[in-house]
Amino acid sequence: MSAVKPLLSIIIISYNTADITIDCLRSILSDKGLKNIPYEIIIVDNASADDSVLKIRKLIHSLKIDNCKLKINSSNLGFAKANNQAINFAKGNFFLLLNSDTIILHSAISQSLNWLSSHPEASMCTARLLNRNHSIQATGGFFPNLANIFTWSFGLDDLPFINYLIPPFHPHTPDFYTHDSFFQKSHPQDWITGAFMLIRAPLFRSVNGFDPDYFMYSEEVELCYRLHLRYPDLRPWYLSDCQIIHLGGASSTKKIDPLFNEYRGVLSFFRKHTSLFHYRLARCFIRANAALRSIIFPSYRQICSQL
Repeated sequence: MSAVKPLLSIIIISYNTADITIDCLRSILSDKGLKNIPYEIIIVDNASADDSVLKIRKLIHSLKIDNCKLKINSSNLGFAKANNQAINFAKGNFFLLLNSDTIILHSAISQSLNWLSSHPEASMCTARLLNRNHSIQATGGFFPNLANIFTWSFGLDDLPFINYLIPPFHPHTPDFYTHDSFFQKSHPQDWITGAFMLIRAPLFRSVNGFDPDYFMYSEEVELCYRLHLRYPDLRPWYLSDCQIIHLGGASSTKKIDPLFNEYRGVLSFFRKHTSLFHYRLARCFIRANAALRSIIFPSYRQICSQL
């Protein structure tokens, strides 16, 4: 397979997730549909302090995975830069950006690749993300704007019918008390998560990949927005029939609250793509959200002061 130009490049960023990355890699190999598709796997290790590199190398050698490349960084570049680094030597016509804390179910990769190949109206697609218990996990939503950041910041998007009036930044899953059906059927949406992002390589390269100013969180929102500006007729798609398990947060740092990173990512989006007035209003909304959370979680008092 290594002698044939790959149709698909699967890119995995690994950081201190030795066993989880191994499980992810094994699940990729279990996708029966990939046996008829030339593909390569590119694993970028972001300076892991555990035995990730040793275990990954051992698995590649023991299973003779000739189409798998391992790139080792001397420092943690973050999600955005590491993915951009990988595409410099990726050869596929399609890129699958895949979190290390994911497990491919059935033939989700080959199914989504077949779908995207036959749907030119889609710029990219993602799968249905499932929690450990197979309940549906949120993945993407609508671009942030003042209206939906306001409802998100003050919890108004948790009220019935609000999300019908104002398309939410983060739609709810069916388990929420409003029993939203957003993630129960396939559809186009504004942005999709980077946990499973299958994208056409020429499109990704045409906008120079992820914005390197993002370390982790919200970089996929910003990417999808730049693609929307350049290719307004192309949309990201959510595919409910292709399913994976996403453990969530396994490779993120525990030193910084994930929501704080999302706060910063959203504010960076407003600063880059909206007016100064909109940015300042969004900052007020998000600081109010952090202040409200500090009533229950005192640590958010410091977060609020850093926004």
